Amino acid sequence: MSKLVVKNIKTGKPSYILTAFIAGILIVNIKLLFAGMQIGDIKMSEFSGVDYASSIAALGGIYTLNKKIGIDSKKEE
Repeated sequence: MSKLVVKNIKTGKPSYILTAFIAGILIVNIKLLFAGMQIGDIKMSEFSGVDYASSIAALGGIYTLNKKIGIDSKKEE
């Protein structure tokens, strides 16, 4: 499982937040791609622009907050 974790370029350490951000972006884009399609008995629900924007904003907020907290903790040391 640790092989799937993306490493931070600046620190060289594994970053679970960056990995979750990238996976979230991929999942949201796949959901957008298949929105409204029907495959056999399975029908994917609609995915509007507002849903897409709120999903991307939530992922970006988590990633940005993690970077802000990481910067502040380095200053205290």
